[in-house]
Amino acid sequence: MSGWLAGAGKREIAFEGGGFGMLGYGRAEHVIERRETALYSRAFCFAGIAGAPLFFAQSEICMMLPEVKRAVLERLARAHPGLFDDERLLLCAQHTHSAPGGYAHFPFYNFSIPGFRPPVFEAIVGSLVEALAEAWQRRRPARLRFAHGDFPADADVAFNRSLAAHNRNPQVEKRTPREAHLAIERTMWLLEARDDDGRAIGQINWFGVHPTSVGNRNRYVSYDNKGYAAEELEAALGDGAVAIFAQQFAGDVSPNAQSADKGWPRGRYADDTESARFNGRLQREQAQRILGALDARHELAPGATDAALAWRDMGEVEVDADLAGLSGERTVAPCHGLAFFAGSPVDGPGAPAPVVALLGALARAAEWRERRAARRDGGATLAAVEAKYRAQAPKRIVAETAAGRIVGITRLRRLPGFLDRMVAELRREDASGALDEKPWVPQVLPLQVWRLGALALIGFPGEITTEAGRQLRALCLEALAPLGVAHVVVSSYANAYFGYCTTWHEYQAQQYEGGHTTFGSRTHDAFRTEYRKLLRECAKPPAERRPARDAPKVFSAATLMKRTRA
Repeated sequence: MSGWLAGAGKREIAFEGGGFGMLGYGRAEHVIERRETALYSRAFCFAGIAGAPLFFAQSEICMMLPEVKRAVLERLARAHPGLFDDERLLLCAQHTHSAPGGYAHFPFYNFSIPGFRPPVFEAIVGSLVEALAEAWQRRRPARLRFAHGDFPADADVAFNRSLAAHNRNPQVEKRTPREAHLAIERTMWLLEARDDDGRAIGQINWFGVHPTSVGNRNRYVSYDNKGYAAEELEAALGDGAVAIFAQQFAGDVSPNAQSADKGWPRGRYADDTESARFNGRLQREQAQRILGALDARHELAPGATDAALAWRDMGEVEVDADLAGLSGERTVAPCHGLAFFAGSPVDGPGAPAPVVALLGALARAAEWRERRAARRDGGATLAAVEAKYRAQAPKRIVAETAAGRIVGITRLRRLPGFLDRMVAELRREDASGALDEKPWVPQVLPLQVWRLGALALIGFPGEITTEAGRQLRALCLEALAPLGVAHVVVSSYANAYFGYCTTWHEYQAQQYEGGHTTFGSRTHDAFRTEYRKLLRECAKPPAERRPARDAPKVFSAATLMKRTRA
């Protein structure tokens, strides 16, 4: 017999209407006019010879947020008391930039939409609840197999979009623009489930690449490249099999080439839909190559399931000295830099150049004023201001999203609304009191480990670059190997979203990813510090574990009402 139980489910994210924004590119004019594809939530259930069942689900949306998971757990608890809990449920986002926004309780992610849209939130939550319940109901004896394989050298599937930052890492091989396809992890990791009769239940694979084949000039809903890959593989597997194409290290990885020798600085084709299909086909073909080579060597031996979850305020972490290379390094409250507002030149420019230049000038003036006032006040005020700028350097701070300040301004109605429609929305929400509750983005974040015998998943609540991801995975494997773990996968965009995670060296370049690494230059070292603490707890019996339990932010109903748009 197999020794495992597995089941899978799939439900459409059925939302109505259009004319409001999609989430990902951060442009107010990126609104829904039509639908090119449906969007789905997919889910798996796994149970072993010991331990409670584990659940993994992914939605074809830009980012997963803690309020979505909280609502999913509340509804599942009513229908299935005692079955689902926070530790054993790992929710991910596929990260398409062409899906509806407006489902965040944290206002920063809704300024371009504009506002909170309850029907979108309900559609996402409902699809996840139904897909997870279906996965549980369809569970049956299964064999699990896990393997990985590299894409062929000639597969134009992904490219490092921030080579100048990547090449700063002292341990990486320096790459030229013509070698951008080599400055990424070209490996796909895959978990397959088949029942005892050999029928496919489905598969989950992890490969990091942005679903940005469909650009920000388009006005249609699309599940982008990973959605096309999933649909094609499900059709090939048949019998209702479910295929999840999940993310691993996607932070600096684009489907769009930048090298002149390719002749296609964006997608392979002039039509973005065709480019998305092309990229999705490459991912589907790689999954099929791995599936075709699976044999008894790749079987996951029947074992126990386990999970652990910490909630940690990542804006106040003291970094382990061995990870930073010196003592006393800390993170600070989240700040978004000028490079963030400029956007990614490859996948989606942000604010217009004149606006970026103005923001830079205003940010420099705000820093000068704040430092001058701090020197006058002295004491704790001066120490706090100096610590902030030291931790965030060399980032030019534009938005302090914990304090609710833009270029030093707290009365946001003073901002010039003509600059951008997002600024106009920010002014409106400030005037209504919708921004009185802080922070604007999650600061207390869920860090998760999820074990299936010899396989461990690390749930990472944001976007992590190639080298930062490799270092995190190596640290986690070292910590978990004594427990019998042979394989570690970092499953990103999991359970929450805070932004990007670069290495310290990449951060110094202050490209888009560094500008969006919100907790400062030691963000990556702080995550490694906290994951190592969590994994050390996993070595203890469950009853003796004491993971961090900082309280995540839950907004009041009155505040959400003020942020809501019809």
